[in-house]
Amino acid sequence: MSILAQHAAAARPRLDPRALARLAAIAFGLATLALALRLSPQPMSLPPLGLGAGALFAGLVLASLVQERELKGLARGLALAALGVGILAASGISGERLAPAFGLLSLGGLAFGAWRLIPVHGARLAPRAILALLALAALAGAYNAYYVLLSRDLMIADFMYYRLVSVAVASLLDSGRWPALLLQLAASMKSDYSWAPALGPGLALAIGGPLSRAIYQGAVDLLYVAPAVYALGWLARALALRAGLDASFARSGFALALALAGVVAAYPTGLAVAARGMPDIGGLALVVVALHLADRLARLLALRAGRDARLRPLARRLALALTLTLFAMFLFRRWYAFAGVGILAMLALETGVAAARRRADFRWRLALEMAATAMLAGLALASPVLVDWLPDPAAHDYARIYAAYRKPADVLLGLVGDWYGFGVLAAALAAGAALAFRSRDGRLLRLTAGSAALAAALFLRVQSPYVHHVFLIAPAVTAVLAAAILGIAQRSRIAAALAAAGLAALTLTPLGALAPRGVFPTYALPHPPRADLAELARLKLWVDARATPEHKVCGLGSSYTFSGQLISELWQLGAAVSPLHADPRLRTDVVMSDVDTVEGPPSPDMKDCAILIVGDPVQTHLIPSYQQNVILPSREMLSGEGIGAHYRRTGEVFHLEKGVSAVVFERVSPLSDADMAALAERWRAARAEAAKAP
Repeated sequence: MSILAQHAAAARPRLDPRALARLAAIAFGLATLALALRLSPQPMSLPPLGLGAGALFAGLVLASLVQERELKGLARGLALAALGVGILAASGISGERLAPAFGLLSLGGLAFGAWRLIPVHGARLAPRAILALLALAALAGAYNAYYVLLSRDLMIADFMYYRLVSVAVASLLDSGRWPALLLQLAASMKSDYSWAPALGPGLALAIGGPLSRAIYQGAVDLLYVAPAVYALGWLARALALRAGLDASFARSGFALALALAGVVAAYPTGLAVAARGMPDIGGLALVVVALHLADRLARLLALRAGRDARLRPLARRLALALTLTLFAMFLFRRWYAFAGVGILAMLALETGVAAARRRADFRWRLALEMAATAMLAGLALASPVLVDWLPDPAAHDYARIYAAYRKPADVLLGLVGDWYGFGVLAAALAAGAALAFRSRDGRLLRLTAGSAALAAALFLRVQSPYVHHVFLIAPAVTAVLAAAILGIAQRSRIAAALAAAGLAALTLTPLGALAPRGVFPTYALPHPPRADLAELARLKLWVDARATPEHKVCGLGSSYTFSGQLISELWQLGAAVSPLHADPRLRTDVVMSDVDTVEGPPSPDMKDCAILIVGDPVQTHLIPSYQQNVILPSREMLSGEGIGAHYRRTGEVFHLEKGVSAVVFERVSPLSDADMAALAERWRAARAEAAKAP
């Protein structure tokens, strides 16, 4: 190179890598803002502006704090993301079409992140852990058989929904349609019911038989019940260790068995929920993992400043792993998001307290870098949900939508007593106080109890819980009680075994029912069989003989005794033909509206019902003012007015339990679109009138 060329190269300005990374971060933030503004019906509202500001802030923080050697990769990644998001912002593609594509990218990111962060290729479960998981699955299977055989339990509503989705997964796997299954899973990420919990049971059904309840339940026990109980037992041991439990005893097989027994005895209702076909218990394993990761991250950030270069890789792995786990909780079941928010809030509180104590010695840079890393990863994972929700945020105002599910305080307290038992809850509070007093480091206990309390408070602002929702507080009850039993065992193994056995006797056997109602849970005991099973079997045969795609048989009602869904759920009384239809036009019934704020007016497809079976008296299960889409058409059918003028009573009546009759009506003249529009207007008037009522 000539002297002039050397001088020219030296005089050429060098681009600062950090400045380039900041420019890429600004571009990414602006592109995210542009896409959010285009998708939002109110461009200057908080959701799109907050989304753009969050992306910009996280990108700039990372560009300002990451190490020099990481700047080029960060700048390249942010620039590519900005280019892709910017193109989508300018494309005009709707959020509805973008969501599945973002869903596939999110699933890919979740799988890749899990593969990189979880050393599954090198890790092995200890033989004791494998034996414990198999034993738990076997015990859960035996309990399932006992519960279902004694109660002759029928799966309904959400319990049936996930069995049907599992059947759908099995059908797709049997036919080799993996791409269709992947697309359906990605599409479900934005809905209130993800297909994720059905993947494992669906695979089991594909192998063993798509309509078998035994195989479905066995898969739930092995894949969800056993890991959840084991994880809660691990959490109990961790809490006991923080409270002074001897480490060598904690590693013993007796301590493990005692912890698992304490968990089961403290909350047998969880097993009963799973026995009835609900896979929600599986999310508890993810909650425990999230608590463990939050505890480790808080502990790392609370260390004195220094050695950041060595600790940064570990902190980053923890932050990314926590983000992936929280998103997996949300993907598994939407309402586990409340637990996620509780864990994040408690992590922020723990970090804030550590920062206040350390002040200048606190790892401010590392904490900000980890928060920005988690924010960008969470934004990418949640992208299919965000692009679906932005066009119509009001459609996801759950406090308004689920107002119909709120129960009076006395009713709710009665249910909590049946599900948990106030005696058990009081014992958990006492055990928690004892653990807090004895613990040298109460961080994990604070994270567990605080996140559960926050999750419960947030959930109650939306709706009253159903039995499967109270898994939100299960870690704080079961692990704390089991940890207290382990503490007793350090002094006397016999006393601890007697404590666990006594608790189990009060929660798993009729002995607890001798106490006043609400002191000990009763839900774990098999409920009496329905008194009308023979009549339901007759109803099934009657419907099967008449229902065709051209001659639909529908139901009006929404109680647990009789509902429109019940007719489509009767297939389980004799599962010979799949209840699913490859083409929606082959359905032999119509999906009815049940909740005004969720589904709107009575379904216009009701005009296709050749036969309507109506509950008498009118059947509802929520606040009546929110179920006018059931009450109004049912009353018109029973009185022969409105749409009822187009039907006649056939004289066929099915006599169900609790004095409910399912009255059969046959259409005598067609219902037109104008008839359904008029019914919708009457529904709006009824809604307005119901709103005036005190």
